[in-house]
Amino acid sequence: MKRIYGYIITFVVVMLLTLPAFSQNAFDAIRIVQGEMGFGSRALGMGGAYTGLSNDYSAIYWNPAGLADLKRTEFFGEISHLNFNNTATFASQVTEGDQNYTRIRSLGFAFPLPTVRGSFVLAFGYNRVKDFDQNMLFSGFNTRSNGLTFTINDQDYLFDKDVYQSEEISDEGGLNQWSLGAGIALSPNFTAGVTAMVWSGDNEYNFTFFQEDRNNLYNQFPADFQSYLLTRNLNVDYRAVGLKLGGMFHISNGMKIGAAVGLPTTFTVNEKFVESDLLVFDDGTEDPFEYPAGEFEYKVKTPLHFDGGASFSNELITLSAAFRYRDWSQTKFKVGDKFLADPDYVALLDENRLIRRNYEATLEYHLGGEIFLEGAKMKLRGGYALLPSPLKNASNDFDRKFLTGGISFLIDQYVTLDVAYLRGSWKRETEDEFTPGGTLEDISVNKFLIGLTYHY
Repeated sequence: MKRIYGYIITFVVVMLLTLPAFSQNAFDAIRIVQGEMGFGSRALGMGGAYTGLSNDYSAIYWNPAGLADLKRTEFFGEISHLNFNNTATFASQVTEGDQNYTRIRSLGFAFPLPTVRGSFVLAFGYNRVKDFDQNMLFSGFNTRSNGLTFTINDQDYLFDKDVYQSEEISDEGGLNQWSLGAGIALSPNFTAGVTAMVWSGDNEYNFTFFQEDRNNLYNQFPADFQSYLLTRNLNVDYRAVGLKLGGMFHISNGMKIGAAVGLPTTFTVNEKFVESDLLVFDDGTEDPFEYPAGEFEYKVKTPLHFDGGASFSNELITLSAAFRYRDWSQTKFKVGDKFLADPDYVALLDENRLIRRNYEATLEYHLGGEIFLEGAKMKLRGGYALLPSPLKNASNDFDRKFLTGGISFLIDQYVTLDVAYLRGSWKRETEDEFTPGGTLEDISVNKFLIGLTYHY
């Protein structure tokens, strides 16, 4: 064995970015609500074009003014199934990976209260409005240096390029809302509503990096490296309270227009993380290391969003369109005065400058339609949604595009079954300190939703 001479082996990882292993950055702040899709099989089957149409329990999310249109008590439940497919290209090698996730999407009820005139409707429930669920897997032979350096007996040795590398990332979790909403008819043609929500969420992030000297280039003792394995695990909890206000104007001949505003929300984010690695030499000697577990808490303020929409309905068809405006550059880390001397929190203020510099306002839009087949007692739905990338000067390929469809069955006079399907696709470029050159990801998602409504 080469190490019988009593070498004391320690090592230090020198990263391309001189930041802590789990440093928070602009992306961490933006991703909290980026890609928020909401819930509701009918709404999502119509591409999310529901701001100017909402007239069921899901109005508690889309536009609470729509709750006032409910005439009967309604109980609602929904589940979703997501297939996430990621085709990653790294160092000219293509790797495909997919994962499935099944979730309870919503449980809630809405009930009209007796009124002398008009209507007053209350609603309460649990709703999952954002998924973190995703995965990535790639591998390839990288000729570029990642700066990986190990210190052995006070001497630095590179193990940084011309190596086989692989990375696997899994992300699971989502954001939920416990919501209390109310809708009221203020006049024969105008309704207003408000939803107060408590946000809760979790995210389990697992990262594995591996590199190997397959060509035996690193063969000089004591730096005769064979492989290096790094694992990181991060558990994140999100907490916040929020408020949404809405209005709906009923125009004659089946026309409605609606608007809603979600006020700025401040999330408290708590991260708990662990990290370990393993360095292996040519003779089989292993040098494992377990880093101390850590915990970090910070706050992120997400900007308000404004929703608008219009719809037309008659006995046979429904047509709807909606949009959402949000200025992502107004996202910011919040740092209290007592933390201004802490370098970890001061670094968050630097990230705020990057957010203002690199992100911009977006206008997403949603289109949908519905046809009623009276003889079959069913409705057919379809829609389209475009969620632009918040990055400045980003290619259109990075915009999230969704085609949607759905079908509704009236099982009896009390029960309705709704099924929706969403097909989404977009591209993404990622790069970390271990894999210079970056990875191009081709992402596609297939989501199914099944909702059951009981009303009486």
